[in-house]
Amino acid sequence: MNSSTVLCSIKHWCFQAMVVAVLVLLSRSEWVLGGLYTGEQSLGGICLAVIVLFFAVTFGLVLLAIALPPRLTKAMLRVLTISVAIYIFEPAIRALFFVPAKLETFQKIILIACTLMLAWMGSTLLSSSQWKRMQAALLFGGFVFVSFPILAVRATDSIQVRMPAGAQAQGATVVLLLDELNANASEQIAADIKQAGGVPRVHRIKTVGTATISVIPEMFGGPHMPRARVCAPTAVCDLSAIFDFSRLRFAPLDRVHIIGFHHPYCAAQGLASCAMFAPPNPPPITSLLCSFDRLRVGRRGSQCDWLPPEGWDVFRWRMRDATLQSPFWKSGGTLYAHLPFPHPPGNLPRADLTADYADNLRLASEIVAQVWRQGNERFGASFRLIVTSDHPLRPELWCRHGKYLETGCGVKPTGSEGLVPYILVGGNEAADSVPTDNGKIFTGKL
Repeated sequence: MNSSTVLCSIKHWCFQAMVVAVLVLLSRSEWVLGGLYTGEQSLGGICLAVIVLFFAVTFGLVLLAIALPPRLTKAMLRVLTISVAIYIFEPAIRALFFVPAKLETFQKIILIACTLMLAWMGSTLLSSSQWKRMQAALLFGGFVFVSFPILAVRATDSIQVRMPAGAQAQGATVVLLLDELNANASEQIAADIKQAGGVPRVHRIKTVGTATISVIPEMFGGPHMPRARVCAPTAVCDLSAIFDFSRLRFAPLDRVHIIGFHHPYCAAQGLASCAMFAPPNPPPITSLLCSFDRLRVGRRGSQCDWLPPEGWDVFRWRMRDATLQSPFWKSGGTLYAHLPFPHPPGNLPRADLTADYADNLRLASEIVAQVWRQGNERFGASFRLIVTSDHPLRPELWCRHGKYLETGCGVKPTGSEGLVPYILVGGNEAADSVPTDNGKIFTGKL
């Protein structure tokens, strides 16, 4: 084989490898959009990670192509191309009603085997001209699938958000959304409020979802999206609906202040003030590589373990301080604070999930009491406090965290799954309006 033939072969394999690399990047669109949505990754960091991954995949496949026999290389690249293209559409496949929300190990094995078999059949049955058309179709389909929700978001209607019933009539209202707060935790919080001089009125309401990504949009007037996923830098969607935080409209006269995390609250318009915090996360390249590892949750000692307890502790205290120092305390209005308490992990050394959650709940209860005291001192009888949650503790998730795989889980069912507290303090008790679920705390009007 002369040098010109070798060079031509390398160019051919390089092009084929680049097609695979582009498809791999398209399959990581959820990581890219998720990093922008939550603020966990900067745009510059995302760009760096994407560029590194593109050249790493291309270079690695070209080296492999040179090392393998031409026929085997051809089959390998074709199988990879089709397999990765199918993986791009995985979010839509998982959103289908007949696909379980959580796949068991044997189901994943069957799915992977079917994907590889389909890819192998497609790669062996197509001629060179048919393969070129297939590549173009896969690239076009992948780009459309990724970009369509981003474009569709721009066509959604605005949502005018109304404050909880009675909030406008009060001088100042604080809505504390305590992440992963169990319904039976209301007793401890109510006791601490009483010690702080308040008279809590405790209720239990249904939660409209099992994860914050599906609850918070509905809480602010969006549609019911039980299988919501990030589909744009400020939006989530499922097969039937889209919710975009940048389309939220708050009335400036309501003087709404927001402290939050995990959602792009600050993209909303009409806010008096807003502060968003990003939880600790691995560096961009590490985070991108971890996004390929579906088994990363619960890997002992893995760099892919999410929310390391040390960084998490610093992060949540920063949010607590921001809540107590918000401009709301000078201007009044409404303060909505989505806080990572009693959200795991905890910071007790060698503690299991049960002990950590109990300690986190103690801290959450102290914060609630502190907010009540500060509001009562600042605004007097016109102050009103609402405490609720997006969803209860999820032991099925947290028992797989690296810390609790080592220390133990120990969480038992409480008998109140699917319920969260709704605690009212202050204000006019006769004017109380208790929602039936946490998707109706705020009201949205198109």
